[in-house]
Amino acid sequence: MFAVIRIARLDSRRSVATAARSRHDGAMASEDGSADIGREDRAGKALSVLARPEALTGRVAGLIRQAILSGELAPGERLSVPELARRLGVSRTPARESLLLLEREGLVVPRSSAGMAVIAGGREEILDLLDIREGLEIMTARRAAERIDAAGVARLEAILADHRAVLEEGDLARHVELDAAFHAAIREAAGNDRLARQLGQIELQLRVLNGRLSRAEGWSGRAVLRDHAAIAGAIVARDADAAERHMRAHIGRTRAFHLRSLATT
Repeated sequence: MFAVIRIARLDSRRSVATAARSRHDGAMASEDGSADIGREDRAGKALSVLARPEALTGRVAGLIRQAILSGELAPGERLSVPELARRLGVSRTPARESLLLLEREGLVVPRSSAGMAVIAGGREEILDLLDIREGLEIMTARRAAERIDAAGVARLEAILADHRAVLEEGDLARHVELDAAFHAAIREAAGNDRLARQLGQIELQLRVLNGRLSRAEGWSGRAVLRDHAAIAGAIVARDADAAERHMRAHIGRTRAFHLRSLATT
């Protein structure tokens, strides 16, 4: 995270410098009598200033989210607002607001004392999430088969092509990203934003709670790719029944891998 933190601090210094230049430019406009231009310029700057805190919160949340998903911040690890603010080189407000955003995503939870902590669940919580995911993924596959457009087809085909290349290279981290991208593309093709958000959050939570999935006995990236190819083929053919059948089988195998992974801990 420290490399990322240095980038964040550098961006912060750049923002300060940019703001200083903006104030200087505004003053020059007033001195040369360009009142109308100055007013328009100030209005634009005001909107920019209003947007900046939200953008900063999103960036800070993204850094923390990535640290959680990569395992750098482990399940159950305490998250202190002052410490996060110090490490990321930001004030406490965006650090606090980013944790609230991640709480809504289900990646962090309030502690009984103070602050937040990365989610940490046991076998039963993971099984509950898998049950919910199965039903939603099957529904999404059917909707995608009914609604997918040419852009959605191209997106699925591109992800599958990238996935094949990545498996040849043996890049596990990239495989995980493309696995998530494939399911996200199906959610997008289904055209149901609420469903997409719920499924996206569940997938993130499962990645945090059971990051050992790729080491489960019998796990195979190529088997995942074969499943994805079958699901995509059914969706592209607009065969909703086949899409449901292939997705059900795929999620069933994923569930079995989760259970094997849990059995090794």
